[in-house]
Parts: sequence; structure tokens; C-alpha cells
Amino acid sequence: MTTPAAPVRPADILSAVLSNDSHAVAIRYGDRSWTWRAFTARVRAAAGMLHGLGVLRGDRVAHLAGNGPATLEIALACAWIGAVYVPIGGRTTEGEAAYIVDDAAAPVLLCGDGRAERMGRVRVLMPHLRELVDMERSYELLLAEAPATVRRTDVADDDPFCQLYGPGRDGFPRGAVLTHAAMASVCDALADAIGLTPSGVNLVVTPMSRVAALSQALMGVRHGAQTVIMPDVSAAAVLDVIESLRVTHTFVVPTLLAAMAAEPGAAGRDLSSLVNLAYGAAPMPPSMIRAVESVLHANLLQVYGVTEAAGATTVLRAADHADSVRVASAGRPLPGVRLRIRDPRSGEGIPDGVVGEVWVSSPRAMTSYWRQPEETAAVMTPDGWLRTGDTGYLDADGYLYLVGRVREAAA
Repeated sequence: MTTPAAPVRPADILSAVLSNDSHAVAIRYGDRSWTWRAFTARVRAAAGMLHGLGVLRGDRVAHLAGNGPATLEIALACAWIGAVYVPIGGRTTEGEAAYIVDDAAAPVLLCGDGRAERMGRVRVLMPHLRELVDMERSYELLLAEAPATVRRTDVADDDPFCQLYGPGRDGFPRGAVLTHAAMASVCDALADAIGLTPSGVNLVVTPMSRVAALSQALMGVRHGAQTVIMPDVSAAAVLDVIESLRVTHTFVVPTLLAAMAAEPGAAGRDLSSLVNLAYGAAPMPPSMIRAVESVLHANLLQVYGVTEAAGATTVLRAADHADSVRVASAGRPLPGVRLRIRDPRSGEGIPDGVVGEVWVSSPRAMTSYWRQPEETAAVMTPDGWLRTGDTGYLDADGYLYLVGRVREAAA
């Protein structure tokens, strides 16, 4: 068995995948699995497919689907040819999806989950679109027919890797542009924080159209761990997979974590394979944390972050959960990240222990909102600080305590 060699460049996620040609399992999805060799071949074929569809360097490639291996295949294929991956969640409405495709000026839209026909009905809203691919009918055929010899584009660290959409101030989606360096950096920071190694089993359950799950999945392949992607998520199903596949790492939202603890028989489940059980994306009160710990007996780890900083910004490690005060915090910054608490109106600094807006300086911050200079200027300062819109305070030891949102505080 071989494991990925160190990438030639720190930001080169793709080389870490290509350097692993072992017959160990790389990806699991439902009852199917792919070895590293097979997965790499599919990434090569997907790159050939995109090239055949006329995708050029810098083009945005939109992908509308729920969770599945195709997310990783297409994202890495985009990296291969220098295109930019634009994931759209499977539950997004046709109108909102069409808006995103048009805003990104994507020439290609790949549709899974039976969405192609419905997206075809709103094609008039996507004037830049040249190709609409029904993945259920055509994806495997296109991969089989694609040339596997497409030359790899030499992208720079600060070239865009993906463009992730979230709600803007005007109610319309806006795309945060994250570079190759940003995504590689967050993969490495997360792997270090949770202790992921090539022998790990990395379970992805949250939507891969969001930065948390996308970076978690990319982290798995970058660091040579087996990545398990769940097609359908329920508390019982997640517990089943953790037990049966001896999962070592996963990330869930608090509602799912609470449901897992409330599942009948949860206390008797064998979750001993878990190195830690990470949670985040929403507040989780200490009382709920203690209730979960008493049932699941897992090492909990909290991750806080925002899309505009590639997700992970702070971590509350397992050891900190034992502290009756710190368990209420979001933890301390990951390496390379700095936090400041500022007055949301004046931007002036605020002392420790006083609530203000959370500002972040991170090597993983977005370059901009795509074609939205005013939106970008509203959240990014000239000296590179990102205004998260979250409110909170820092204690004397640098732990972040979140309180709410700026608009809520001003109300």
C-alpha cells in the first residue's frame, strides 16, 4: 500500500491524490467503493469530459446535486484544467440555481438527482449556459468516452479553486471566491486539529455544496484517508455507518448530534473507533453537550468558521470540553488565524470580555465576492480583515465566545 507523497506545492491538492495509486479504498458511497487507483482514473476522465465540453481555464463549472462522489471528481477535475468549481445544493430551487449559474457565467451545468429536466425549463434565465448535462443519463457515458490524456493546467496558489454561494445583503446569492491555497490550507489545518491520518475513515454527512463538508471531503483525499459519503442521512444511519465502517472522524450539525444521542439504544453503540466527533455550524448549549457526552461517550470537538474564511477558524478541542466555562466557547484560533473584537459601527477595538463584532485575519480568507465589489468592501477591510457579522467576545486566554449576529445586536 502506498500513501500520498507530500505535494510539490503546499496548495496542490490534486497532486496528493494523483500520487496515490494504491488498491486501498479511497471513497465509499452507499454500497459502492473505489480504490485510489480507480478514483484517480475517474478524476482524469472527468477532466477530459470538461475539456470536451469546451471548459477553459477560469471558466466556472456549476454542479447541482446532493452529496456523492461526483462532487469530489468534478471539483478535482476543475482543478486539473484550471476551471472553478461552483457547487449548488441539491435542495436549491430551480430559480435560485438558475440565478447562481447566470451570476457565475457558467458555460456548463451538471445536474444530478433528476434535476436536469426542471433546470431545462428555466434555461432562458441562464444565457451564458452552453451545456446542460443530465448526470443520471450521461455522466458515466461521458466519463467512459472522455480522453484520459488531457494536459494538466499549471494553476497558481492564488488562482480560484471554488466559488461558494450564500445569501447577500440584498437577498440574492453571492459567490465567495476561495483559492487553491485557501482550500489546501484549511484541509491541512483541519487534519492537524482532528488528528486525521492515512489510516483514518472520514465520514461526510453535511451538504457538500457548503464549505464545511467540501473542505472535509477534500481533507480526506488530500491526506490519504478513506472518505465515506452518505447518500441519505438520519441519526440511526450515521450511527450504523460509524459502527460498521469503524469511522474515526466525522462532522455533524448540533441538531443531528442531539438526534444521535436521542436515538434508542444509542448508549450501547460501539463508537470506540471515533478519535473525535466534530460539530459546528450552529450554536450548541453546554447542557446539550453534556447530554450528548453522557450517551455517546465520544470526544467532542467544535469547529467554528464562516464560508468567507474557508470554514474553519476556531476549534474547541476535546480537552477543553471538560472545562465548565470554556465548554460554552467556540475555542481558540487555528494556526495562522487572528481574531479581533471590534465595534460594529466604528470599527474601533474592544477590550477582552466586551461583546463586539468578530473580525478574522486568515490565510484562508476569500479573495472577493464574485463581481460584487461593494459587497466585498462591506466585509473586507483594506488591510485584509474579514468582518464575520457574528458578535462575541474574547477572554484573556484567547477563547472566543459567540453571542449572536450584528443585525440582531443592533435591533
